[in-house]
Amino acid sequence: MLSNPTKMLTKVSIFIFLVSVLLVSFNSRAQSPKLELFDSGGAAVAPAIILKSDANMTLTGLINHVVVKQTYQNDNPFAVNARYVFPLPDESAVHAMTMRIGERVIKGQIDKKVEAEKKYQAAKKAGKQAALVRQQRANMFITNVANIGPGEQVIVELEYQEIINYSSGTFAVRFPTTITPRYHAISGEVEFNEQNQTPVNTAPSGWLSPVYSTQNITQSDNAPSSKFSLNIDIDVGLELVDINSKFHNVDIHNPAFGQYTVALNEQNAINRDFVLEFKPLQKESAQAAFFTQQFENGDRYGLAMLMPPADHFTQTQRLPREMVFVVDTSGSMHGQSMEQAKKALFYALSLLDSDDSFNIIGFDNVVTPMSDKPLIASDFNLRRAERFIYSLEADGGTEIQGALDAVLDGSSFEGFVRQVVFLTDGSVSNEDALFNNIQRKLGDSRLFTVGIGSAPNSFFMRRAADIGKGSFTFIGSTHEVQPKMQQLFDKLAHPAITNLALSDESGNSLDFWPSPLPDLYFGEPIMVAIKLNDTSRITLNGQTAQGPLNIKLSAQNSANAKGIDKLWARQKIK
Repeated sequence: MLSNPTKMLTKVSIFIFLVSVLLVSFNSRAQSPKLELFDSGGAAVAPAIILKSDANMTLTGLINHVVVKQTYQNDNPFAVNARYVFPLPDESAVHAMTMRIGERVIKGQIDKKVEAEKKYQAAKKAGKQAALVRQQRANMFITNVANIGPGEQVIVELEYQEIINYSSGTFAVRFPTTITPRYHAISGEVEFNEQNQTPVNTAPSGWLSPVYSTQNITQSDNAPSSKFSLNIDIDVGLELVDINSKFHNVDIHNPAFGQYTVALNEQNAINRDFVLEFKPLQKESAQAAFFTQQFENGDRYGLAMLMPPADHFTQTQRLPREMVFVVDTSGSMHGQSMEQAKKALFYALSLLDSDDSFNIIGFDNVVTPMSDKPLIASDFNLRRAERFIYSLEADGGTEIQGALDAVLDGSSFEGFVRQVVFLTDGSVSNEDALFNNIQRKLGDSRLFTVGIGSAPNSFFMRRAADIGKGSFTFIGSTHEVQPKMQQLFDKLAHPAITNLALSDESGNSLDFWPSPLPDLYFGEPIMVAIKLNDTSRITLNGQTAQGPLNIKLSAQNSANAKGIDKLWARQKIK
């Protein structure tokens, strides 16, 4: 499974926009793409009318590369400043933007941090207007631009890529459309010249300011109609058995094996998000798909996707497991966080199978295990575990190092999967030392972190899970405990393939991400971005309940794709 990439290249890369001043901010409350307009005093006026919206998606493996082109019009009788808002999927990254306003063309460039800083300083010295922009969040793209004339059109072209959602055997992509065009009443204060009764604009200077007429302003009955087109090319390397658009009419074609085209077949479809779901043909054994991307300079990247067997084989093919629940009982967990942790533990116990073994360990300054060794999940032991959970109290310091030492010792475990579930708010400052410790002592264990409370240390817990071949789950309130823990433990209950490793034809290791590779679980695919260079064949090895797994993939027989380089870079930086 590709660990969720929540940040684009902006840890070391940033946008630098030249020609006009642009400011980028982020607002998670916006739900649809729009061009908000403001008068010279900063007050909101009638929003821009969207005339046309075109989107093209290219789906390769689990990557969706999206190009959006939207045309807006300032229908106000005066100049405005604007804010363009486009809500992005959570696991997405913008890598190109062009904005055309009349004769002005504004292009966004992504550079390495040092290079972007040099260009910005050079632009300043040359007297150009420029802005150096760093992205703060990955789920909203917002750009401010000044001085859009009355009746002037704004054309925005945005490119981004996201990871396709996969759940319960179904892929899903969503595209946010826009709200139906709306007209707002125009209001303002007008002063009059006492001699000739002509209107005088009292708005602050510095912008092309509106002059309001004393006559009643009526809204046009001939509002421009918005047009929306969407085309999707699908090549996930697998045969699909069902393609379904949940809310729109579409045309579907199958030009070649495993390749599909989907086109929106509606004139006005902008009042609801577009959602497309498609299901691959599931088989008894794991399936692999392989894609490559070649550049003129010789750089070559690969994308390997491994799909688990069909869900109805889970009971016969799942590997046995041992679960260790580690819960933070330090003072920072007092109150609501501790209640959430207890509720999560009780729910986790209810999902244990009689073939599973388990243990519970509490820690603050001192590590307190329920048992010196794992226990079979019998009724007697589960009741003992419930009493232990009731007795947990939040007090003392957060000595995560001691808790990790208690559960990770570099041991190997034959015949079963050992899963360590770590519930904490992550209130630590020695992250690097803890990461190194996890890497040294993980052995055959798997580390799954669960963030508890309103503000857990997500950086620590997400990276700890990556190193620990697991995943990170955030629980922000008590009502989220059951759905999020159910999702996590439903996955953990069915490990399909463990000890996954990639190598080239000579047996040498490759530069790939995520690294190390996590386990493959039923209902959840794994996607790996690889720097291939001269490598023409790779081998994927692993361990299943039936024995060793060995899959050979050839670059010569792979499909061409784009965006693999960006995925590899994002994961490497992360």
